[in-house]
Amino acid sequence: MRWTMEFVVLTLAMTAAAWFTGWWSLPVLAAGYGVWAASHKTVVLTAAIAGAASWGALLAYTASQGPAARLSDVFSVTFHLPHGALAILTLAFPALLGAAAAAFARGVRRLASPV
Repeated sequence: MRWTMEFVVLTLAMTAAAWFTGWWSLPVLAAGYGVWAASHKTVVLTAAIAGAASWGALLAYTASQGPAARLSDVFSVTFHLPHGALAILTLAFPALLGAAAAAFARGVRRLASPV
């Protein structure tokens, strides 16, 4: 239950921060979460999934506002990728940002205050 609550709060915070301030807020929040929850085993995975979920929500909202299917078709033909690959790559980027920032911050926290 605790993990679910942390995940939901982190996802909502990342979504709101990305909406109002931009993409760079995701690694900042993931790093903050990495420092705060450094003792948790799943801190990196949680930050990665929350980053992908937050951008997935923003992507879904944005796609509902315009011709996202046409854009996906153009990118598929241009880059010789299967349909849906653009969405997967779009969600992989925030997952990697979140995981890297949380792992780095967790490591720094553990070095600064060894248990």
